[in-house]
Amino acid sequence: MGGGNSAGQAAVYLSGQAAKVWLIVRGPSLDASMSRYLVDRIAATPNIEVLTQTVVTALEGQDGILEAIRCRSHRTGEEVKRAIRHLFLFIGAVPNTEWLSQSGVTLDGKGFVSTGSNIQTPLETSLPGVFAIGDVRSGSVKRVAAAVGEGAQVVAALHAFLAEVGNGAAFTATTGRS
Repeated sequence: MGGGNSAGQAAVYLSGQAAKVWLIVRGPSLDASMSRYLVDRIAATPNIEVLTQTVVTALEGQDGILEAIRCRSHRTGEEVKRAIRHLFLFIGAVPNTEWLSQSGVTLDGKGFVSTGSNIQTPLETSLPGVFAIGDVRSGSVKRVAAAVGEGAQVVAALHAFLAEVGNGAAFTATTGRS
């Protein structure tokens, strides 16, 4: 799932390993977000099917094993169920952080959340008691395992923060309620 170069490269690679690869793209085409050579290579690969203006609406399976996805075409409104065992997400490197712009949380020039000004809690943002982990964080390595590790670190940092300021104060600071 995705329409950029990373998704295209993965689709081409996986087409050599799988009988069928569906490249599910929210946008109207690959042209705006993917290199021309890659668009042409995908078009020339018979077992890659590009589904534009389409989104995944549901995952289905049992016992933690993916068996199918449901996806909906924005063009037709039709929802289709496809038997599938693996889903790879390549949905972009642009952070969805616009909503933080007026919050007091500092963003870097590309919109990623800045952390680490406090050496005691390197995942804390510029707003005390607010932490950022994973891909949204400026300087992160953009890997799931790293984000999981950061999440574990934040649990300890959050406990320390709450112990220092007290639960009531932290609730007021993070939610705006009194």
